Amino acid sequence: MLNRELLRFDRRAGKLHPRFVDTENGHLLDFARDLALVYVAGEGQSREELAETVLPRINGFRAPLVAKGLNKLLLDRCTFRESLEGLEARRMAIFSAAARHLRGEAHNDLEAFRQAVAGELDSDDPDRLALDLHADLPDRQPLIAFDPIEPEALLQRYNMALAQGPLLWSDRLTVQIREADPGRQRRFFQLLKWFQLLATVTRVSGGGAGGFTLELDGPLSLFDVQRKYGIKLASFLPAICGLSHWKLTAVTRLDGQVATLELDETMGLKSHFSRTAHYVPDEFTTFAAQFRKEVADWVILPHPTLLELGGQELAMPDFTFQHAAGGVVHLELFHRWHAGQLPRRLKRLDASSNPPPLVVGVERGLSRQGELVPLLEQSAWFQAHGLLFNQFPPVKRVVGRLEGLQHPAPPG
Repeated sequence: MLNRELLRFDRRAGKLHPRFVDTENGHLLDFARDLALVYVAGEGQSREELAETVLPRINGFRAPLVAKGLNKLLLDRCTFRESLEGLEARRMAIFSAAARHLRGEAHNDLEAFRQAVAGELDSDDPDRLALDLHADLPDRQPLIAFDPIEPEALLQRYNMALAQGPLLWSDRLTVQIREADPGRQRRFFQLLKWFQLLATVTRVSGGGAGGFTLELDGPLSLFDVQRKYGIKLASFLPAICGLSHWKLTAVTRLDGQVATLELDETMGLKSHFSRTAHYVPDEFTTFAAQFRKEVADWVILPHPTLLELGGQELAMPDFTFQHAAGGVVHLELFHRWHAGQLPRRLKRLDASSNPPPLVVGVERGLSRQGELVPLLEQSAWFQAHGLLFNQFPPVKRVVGRLEGLQHPAPPG
């Protein structure tokens, strides 16, 4: 991600236009390569030392804002050593030893004084002791690993970051997609759930298979989880860019000014998600492993499918379960930032004459929001087939609800 001060864009006629760079420009490619090499060769150097090395390169580049943005993306690929355990105690020991030597005798020779303090602490390196004094400051943390990236890929990531930035200040988004490839389509909707983004999804009739419209709330429509949700939303953009045909329209309030951001596949934005094709969030993996360990007569199917809710509206469950007897039941989770979608889902399920077998899980933080309390109490579907959870639903509670839909109670 790029900080606000690193974003480059123009405003024209109420629209926001990111100022993308030419990813094939030779001068830019050379600069990106030179900048990345600083970090490739920088293992063991502190943040401060690396900054001193890259600063002349940034200031000497003809587009300093671009240079600063590229450097930020490279820093995001760095792993710096955290503070060592016991550093505060080590620092106090150094101070105490220095104080004792100052009180005990006069030192006219600074180097002799430093050697004396080091000797008391069983060290033959005064410079190392000096570094230990402030080794917990972020600028002093040494680089221990860097994830290398090719120059063209870095420029592509820079353009992606320019497009992602305004989404952090968006009110709402509309995404129109058309993807005939079943694998890509399935992967897209799985990522939508793994990023915990709940959208109102409708099928677009006509014009070929694989057409959908997604309506998503933006982070500015939320309050207590605004930043966390905004990062999830912006981080999802590469998943959209990996589709064959797509268009994103977002209403943004960047710097307090309302403007529309429009992006589509013709802009050349390259998704980097192919490298993480098998990534599954830890909480999903942990739940699945625990479920397989504790439950014998249900299995989790590898690919949840879109559920028809009526009126061209669809739902994408987080999990799809199949019973040994053949029945299939789905689970959809609603988190704190899904306050806009939860009422719509429950009203649709309560009113349906043929609802899908869908268990509805609601995070407790969401369930306590004032207007949702009576909704959950009055929803016949949630009372019969819903559950509350903290971070992720307990396996036993999920199984209980699965059984309720596998063997529904007789009417009346």
